Amino acid sequence: MLRFNRPALPLMLAALCAAATVHAQPPEFQGPVVEAGVKTGPITLDGVLDEPTWKTAPVITLTQQNPHPGQPTPFTTTVRILRGKSHLYFGIVCTDPDPGKIAIHTLQRDADQSGDDNVMIVLDTFGQHKLAYVFQVNAGGAMADGLISPGYMNMNSNTPAVDYSWNGYWEAEVKRTPTGWTAEVRIDTQSLQFNNQKAIWGLDISRYVPRELLTLAWSGINLNASVTNLQWEGSLTGVQGLNQGSGFEFDPYAVTEYSDTKHDTASWTGFDLKYNFTPELAGRLTYHTDFSEAQANSLQVNGSPYAQPIPETRAFFLEGANIFTFSHNLGNNFIPFYSRSIGLINGEPVPLDEGVKLLGHTDGWTLGLLDTQMAGSNISDGTNLFAGRAVYNINDQWRVGALVTHGDPLGQLDNTLTSFDSTWSTSTFSGDKNLNLSGWAARSSGSDVPAGTPNGYGFDAEYPNDLWYADVNYNFFGDALNPALGFIQRPGTKQTSMDLVYQPRPAAGSAFDWVRQFFFEGSWYYVTDLNNRVQSDDWNVHPLHLTTQGGWQWNTQIGINHEVLASPYPILPSVTIPAGTYNFTTTHINMNSPSADDLTYGFSSEIGDIYSGHYKDFFPQISWSAPGGHFTSTLVTGILWLYTPQGNGVLRVSELNLGYSFTPDLTLSTLTQYNNISHTTSENMILQWNILPDRIFYLVWNHGLTLNPNLLQGTQTITGNTVVVKLVWGFY
Repeated sequence: MLRFNRPALPLMLAALCAAATVHAQPPEFQGPVVEAGVKTGPITLDGVLDEPTWKTAPVITLTQQNPHPGQPTPFTTTVRILRGKSHLYFGIVCTDPDPGKIAIHTLQRDADQSGDDNVMIVLDTFGQHKLAYVFQVNAGGAMADGLISPGYMNMNSNTPAVDYSWNGYWEAEVKRTPTGWTAEVRIDTQSLQFNNQKAIWGLDISRYVPRELLTLAWSGINLNASVTNLQWEGSLTGVQGLNQGSGFEFDPYAVTEYSDTKHDTASWTGFDLKYNFTPELAGRLTYHTDFSEAQANSLQVNGSPYAQPIPETRAFFLEGANIFTFSHNLGNNFIPFYSRSIGLINGEPVPLDEGVKLLGHTDGWTLGLLDTQMAGSNISDGTNLFAGRAVYNINDQWRVGALVTHGDPLGQLDNTLTSFDSTWSTSTFSGDKNLNLSGWAARSSGSDVPAGTPNGYGFDAEYPNDLWYADVNYNFFGDALNPALGFIQRPGTKQTSMDLVYQPRPAAGSAFDWVRQFFFEGSWYYVTDLNNRVQSDDWNVHPLHLTTQGGWQWNTQIGINHEVLASPYPILPSVTIPAGTYNFTTTHINMNSPSADDLTYGFSSEIGDIYSGHYKDFFPQISWSAPGGHFTSTLVTGILWLYTPQGNGVLRVSELNLGYSFTPDLTLSTLTQYNNISHTTSENMILQWNILPDRIFYLVWNHGLTLNPNLLQGTQTITGNTVVVKLVWGFY
């Protein structure tokens, strides 16, 4: 059994720094290099590479990266790169031996393209291997863009994930051909931050063919690499001197809203103002901030008695959110800056008068400052809220950072959180393996910090590779660690977790060659209070978890749980579990059909004991997209039965997503949800027309939304009907 105490913190951080010093000496991965050609003539963006200037462009060829690195493939992919005065151009040719099987499930902006034939371009404009822009286009012309940042992980694949909340100024056109598809991409560099004198950017490009589970890439051709892991990027030269424009962007907007709750129509205006003080430092001012076009949150069903964070959907807070990402693999345990604490009190909107942001990058530093002024309301006082983040890159592998928040969202007390983190990452451990080491420390102060221990700290060692995945994580959360602008799930605890996954790929010709990859996993999660009294002791094993060559996914999981409830837990409105110690076992199984198919389906189901009772649940889902991706639909429904000595209960929930894209720039999406906890059906409909990248029209209808999407946690306040018309008309 592992035991840690507070004096161990200096030793842990010292060990982390020593490890970074020792291991930073071997050279990092050196990827391929390409120089952007100079655009010598006009390019009509139509998806056809027939302009003479394309013939002068350097050509790179993508290589199979997964499942057979370096092996030839009939899915030949070439990319041409040109630069103009203020644009980068990418000309992409994707050969397909059977074009009729190309998968297109959506035309909507920033929609999930994981089941689509697509190409992804990653630009690390500062060459730091830490932050990058992502531009993705599928074979139907749907565009998605976002950011990659340290600590923002895809926990399903143990690779850095893309945060698709950022929107840049760029265009893409696609053309289907008898031999596959082609694409032209034009990126306006005035929407990017970069050092104009720096001659080298990080670059990687990948293509995904979902029906073959095939990935091709330009750089990092091995199974431990991924296009989103910036340690494996190549280099793009010839980009110095690109036009960054005036650095000025002005986005005024007008809103008209009708509410049947208020029986009134209201109109207001506001604006967002962005100015690049230097090529590396951007400022943003928002006045009368409006979030009416933000998507509604999906209902969540989680039987845990501990609070769950809710994803951010508001554009102002999403821009630059990757800069504020803290440490590595903390997950939902601790979020030092949780932006949903601003402008929302228990899910209910509170007016935000104005906000200011500074977002900056240099060769060594990354900076993020956010200051907002919340107006007074019937549930909170007017108050000023601040968050600041600074990160310094000691070298390509090692980064250290600090994050400070100040303010109380209720405007009644004083609260400050000071935190530090350090992360060291390499892709050349033992030759070509990934290794991440990280540590963090934090402290609360102010008038609303209760008596007790206001400190927290932790460390993580992760080995995220294709054959073996391993992770060891320890965190100490003081009982008085109280970040008013953050999120902490279980204060006053010590938490240890370990994960080990063996992921073999059966050889061709073997009895199991119909399997693409097995995942044999075991994990342990151990939680005590500060006096070392056990609160949770949970073991999980996956006796059968696999992906077939055709894309079917199967997973079974057995959980052996020891849980201590310090207080009664109302798991359903009709059932309250008394405080006490419980031992129980659960069995989970889920299945998903190949994501490349137009019709996909799957289910998730559990059965077993939970605390003092017995439960079973079944959550099936089905999705269908019309050929070409114009119409999409997904239905997820489920039922949970609970039987306990304290009473029985049933939970029913359904969610229907429908979308229709007239073009990639004009889409209609609807979200309909029902649950028997609040006994309501809710609707969220958004019509979005991207007239130009900075000029957007929205029509929004909301009916009966649940402000708290965590069905089993907290009260359920229901809104009435609102209709919103919003027009953003930007200038830059």
